[in-house]
Amino acid sequence: LTPVTLINSSYGTVKGIKCGNVVELKIEWKSAATGSWGTGSFGTLPSGWRPCQQVIGTWSGRDGESQRQIRIEISGAVSYANMGGGQNGGGFGCTITYIAA
Repeated sequence: LTPVTLINSSYGTVKGIKCGNVVELKIEWKSAATGSWGTGSFGTLPSGWRPCQQVIGTWSGRDGESQRQIRIEISGAVSYANMGGGQNGGGFGCTITYIAA
């Protein structure tokens, strides 16, 4: 399987691999909001790559403080929200696996 670039931004990329209805996304973002409860948007996944229900994943930084919740909506909107405390504004990456509609 070959990864497909689904979202490409000056802030980073979201790539995906699909096998049947199973999707694995790899998010590689260059920077993030630094506010305790800051948020950001990655963009919107194309049709065929969107989940059957809302997907919520997590990212925990190396410093033990930065924590983010990654959300993928059934509309394809992909975003993150900081989860309080001190937040590192540097780059971050994660993979999330779900069932596509």
